[in-house]
Amino acid sequence: MSGLTLFERLSALDKPDGTNDTEQIWMIIRTFLGIIRVLIFVSIIVIAEMLEEIFIGNLSLAVWSLIVGIPLFVLLSTLIILGNKRFIDKSTKQEKTTVLRPIIKRV
Repeated sequence: MSGLTLFERLSALDKPDGTNDTEQIWMIIRTFLGIIRVLIFVSIIVIAEMLEEIFIGNLSLAVWSLIVGIPLFVLLSTLIILGNKRFIDKSTKQEKTTVLRPIIKRV
């Protein structure tokens, strides 16, 4: 009828969730990498729009933000993907529930 009571929800928090230490540490690191990735993306846009007049080495600061920012963004994205493959346990992912012999014609 109704969902779980508040007491049941609080008692469920005391039970272990089945993740190991490396998974939990990776989840924390992945959160920070994601935040840094968003900050890099926003800073690329802000620097490219605001600081076009400043030149360093015959290139404007807008171009330098792209030269440095895009590889950093790709590097962080790659680290997140590789870390997920390495540290997240395969058994915690949802199992495929596809039917081996699907119904072709319904009666």
